[in-house]
Amino acid sequence: MVAVKTMQTSVKKIPSVTNDGYGRSVFGIREIELSGASNWMLSEQQAALNFRLRSSTTPYQSDWHIAGDPTLLIILTGVIEIQLRDGSAQRFSAGDLFVAEDYLVGGVVFDESHGHCARVIGQERLQALHLKLEKR
Repeated sequence: MVAVKTMQTSVKKIPSVTNDGYGRSVFGIREIELSGASNWMLSEQQAALNFRLRSSTTPYQSDWHIAGDPTLLIILTGVIEIQLRDGSAQRFSAGDLFVAEDYLVGGVVFDESHGHCARVIGQERLQALHLKLEKR
């Protein structure tokens, strides 16, 4: 008798920095569907344009900026904190991933109400992979 494996689906929820439709950066979730058997699941192929490797040390802190093009960040070592203009923040450490995809809507000029900033937390060097998903 041959066992029949039942296909299953689930959703991987990836934190993101996106915008509220008015150009202001907010935290959100990007969902990618996975399917497969109970012991393995895989998404459909996802398009990507290029990648960059990043290395930053403490006391690195960026200026306020937007991502523009959607970029998947995979944290390899260290901790990075992403802060929004409203004061909310999230930290990502080794093994975490998130999508930076905040952008300005047409006709909006970047000012003190837009964007996010990033800083390295702790003493460990931040190493990350930036994978550009698409050109906006």
